[in-house]
Amino acid sequence: MPSHLQLYLLVAPVCIMALGALMAFCWLAQRRSLFLLSTAFGLTLTGIALGLQCLMSAGELSKWAVYTGPAYLLAAWLCTWGVAQKFAVPSYPKTSSLVSVIVVAALYEYSAVRDDIAARVLWLNTGLGIIHFMPFPAIALKKVKRDGLEKLLYRSYGAFAIYTVLRPVMVLYLGFSELQDMLNSIYWLVTMLGSLLFSLVFSGLMLIVSMADAMSKLREERNLDALTGVLNRRSFWELAPPLVRDRKAQPISVVVADLDHFKRVNDNWGHELGDQVLKAAAQVIQAGVRGTDLVARFGGEEFVLLLAHADIETARRVAQRIRAGISEAIDPLPDGQRVTLSLGIVACPLDSDLREAVMQADRQLYKAKQQGRNQVVVLDPAGAAAAV
Repeated sequence: MPSHLQLYLLVAPVCIMALGALMAFCWLAQRRSLFLLSTAFGLTLTGIALGLQCLMSAGELSKWAVYTGPAYLLAAWLCTWGVAQKFAVPSYPKTSSLVSVIVVAALYEYSAVRDDIAARVLWLNTGLGIIHFMPFPAIALKKVKRDGLEKLLYRSYGAFAIYTVLRPVMVLYLGFSELQDMLNSIYWLVTMLGSLLFSLVFSGLMLIVSMADAMSKLREERNLDALTGVLNRRSFWELAPPLVRDRKAQPISVVVADLDHFKRVNDNWGHELGDQVLKAAAQVIQAGVRGTDLVARFGGEEFVLLLAHADIETARRVAQRIRAGISEAIDPLPDGQRVTLSLGIVACPLDSDLREAVMQADRQLYKAKQQGRNQVVVLDPAGAAAAV
């Protein structure tokens, strides 16, 4: 029957397993973040292994070391894989496997061949420290912009990785050869409290980051065109008016672009090819503008651009560059014809009606179509349209 001490020690592993179950439940609700599921399995496996060890006698600890050890190692790699997935860095599974094989061999040596609990603890913690620490340098060196939550997650994981690496040093410093000595040592207290504290902080941050990612994904799905990845019509009308009213963004030009003879692409070669052409065209258009500009798909093969800090001449150059890029970047159609683009441009002064400006640009686009397509028509400030 478990002693009061053993039951008391079960608090930490039970809490860790509960956190793992909570993360798994959150993953089930989202079905998005695999790093969340991996971390959930890692925490749950850690809690199970730690809980079983808390209930074992000294002899049982030695007997089952070759089973609980691999459980800890697998749990460490699952958590490491989750972190690596979140930050898009390598998880080094082959190196982790090699480390695990060496550690398991050492556990067998110091349990089945000769019983040395200090050596087992030293080898196991060294292996866990290496596995946990492996993705940390890649995360630290990766030059990406992280928000506050991601920075906190990264730093907390780094702190735990360092803590895990330092645990073998503590084993060497304290030096114990009996189970009771270990249970009464500061090492065991630090291990239990450290594991529980890390699990609480890490799982909490993982859940918050996962929820933030899910909200960001939902916003993207709400704001972006599903096929091309540019803004959709609704988000354009949300983002564009404030930009037009911003004096610092002036001068502003509006461009309406439309792929020429696009209907025949769908009619002759199917919507799959049509979708490929639309996606390629959106990439060319997006690459032809700056980060401060807006690009939206208004429907079908029509795109609307809002160019900040761009007078008519600047907008004309941008439009010509995009028009030329469409023909060059997109592969010829099966009949050998090139995909072309017609564009209409108008200025959008500070006091103008944006919807009227879009309609005016659309009229210039219509003129470009009438005049032979594959050209840019500009409505100059005097009200005269000119094809270029």
